[in-house]
Amino acid sequence: MPDASDDYVDHPIRSYVRTGGRARPTHRLTPATLLIGHTSPAATDSSVGRQEREILSQCLGVISMAEMAVHLGQPVSVLAVIASDMIDAGLIGVRPDSDAAAGPSRETLQKVLHALNHL
Repeated sequence: MPDASDDYVDHPIRSYVRTGGRARPTHRLTPATLLIGHTSPAATDSSVGRQEREILSQCLGVISMAEMAVHLGQPVSVLAVIASDMIDAGLIGVRPDSDAAAGPSRETLQKVLHALNHL
């Protein structure tokens, strides 16, 4: 008998409704992108929706897009559209990607390829 935690749970509100029918964010956001809150949820006006207030409450420090998606129970792609709107509105910001997050240098990759070819 399958575990109850393995059961599929459908969201009553479809992703395209949450994003206003948009599929592409206005900013390049990856699962590793760090979000930073600029305002507290209490400081926002009534035009900010429930989902945006939830994001603001999680962004009191710094949180990655992947962690935020888990907290909200939404795919990162949906969160990217919502977070992009919030960045445009000045509610949250992103921490710039570090050089380490960009990946290894071309020289390092060539050395690895060379070593693999000689195995």
